[in-house]
Amino acid sequence: MRIFYDGRIFQMQKAGGINRYFAEVISGLPAEYEPLVTGVEDFGNHAPNHPNLKQPRLKGASRPGIAQFYDAWWKPQLLRGVDVFHPTYYDVTWGYALEDFKGPLVVTVYDFVYAWYAKVIDGSDRVLRDQRKAVERADHVVCISKATEEGLLERFPEKRGKTSVSYLGSSFEVQPPVAAETIFEQPTFLFVGGRGGYKNFSFLLRAFAKAREVNGKLRLRVAGSPLTGDEKWQLYFLGLTDAVEVSVFPSEADLMKLYRSSVALVYPSLHEGFGIPPLEAMACRTLAITSNTTSLPEVVGDGGIMLDPLRENDWVEAMLKAAQGGGERGEMIER
Repeated sequence: MRIFYDGRIFQMQKAGGINRYFAEVISGLPAEYEPLVTGVEDFGNHAPNHPNLKQPRLKGASRPGIAQFYDAWWKPQLLRGVDVFHPTYYDVTWGYALEDFKGPLVVTVYDFVYAWYAKVIDGSDRVLRDQRKAVERADHVVCISKATEEGLLERFPEKRGKTSVSYLGSSFEVQPPVAAETIFEQPTFLFVGGRGGYKNFSFLLRAFAKAREVNGKLRLRVAGSPLTGDEKWQLYFLGLTDAVEVSVFPSEADLMKLYRSSVALVYPSLHEGFGIPPLEAMACRTLAITSNTTSLPEVVGDGGIMLDPLRENDWVEAMLKAAQGGGERGEMIER
């Protein structure tokens, strides 16, 4: 089985969820399969590992003289014998078009964030155009949650019967219990991942500031990119500058330590195609406090606390209660 992966996502991301998704999918293929990945010089933080992985390259293919040779001979030779094409994103790298692939095409759809927030995310028009073209051309669409599949079929009803749900997984193995008394001496909450727009981070900071007015021992850790200038100003005006610390792009081992030393993950996202951080938190025996929207009920089930991401006081109350320990926290972690 020869599977062709256009390497667009590895050009766009050197870390990140989709980059990691394809690196692990390719690495997990049966040993006798032959994955081909084009257009990648550097895979970034998540390089696929497979005994038959091939990265065919044609140096200088964009030069006028080489381009004719590329289109007439090299590209057809490369595509000959491919059993399945699985592009890593909705658009493809230079030199290819979806129409080049005559065999079965599989597309993975992660979410519809760009459709929901088209007016506030730069570049939404282009992504939505490419997504529509890829889905319409696809022979089969893989969705990472039931919520994403439902969103897909609302927009593309003609794809009914041509979709499947394949849930994501955590690379963290389920951890043993942690000594609870050390966690509650200085109750610390954890936020993981991107913080822009629909991730609702500003909302979380406001709720956390209110909770600290009641319990001044509370702290918040943020794992991800460095704080922006606007975020630093928000911390200053909320009086949280000394109560929030940032771990910039921690390793998996360090991230696991952050989960296990936290009272709870707080994840008030407005929209998720899946939601890996709650899954990681549960694997680390950390309470997950999340939104009750889109895919998150599928991920968390009865193993965490789910709240309306617009009801600030509910989040304040949940954090104060979690910081005290006891109650249903232990039962949820066991679930």
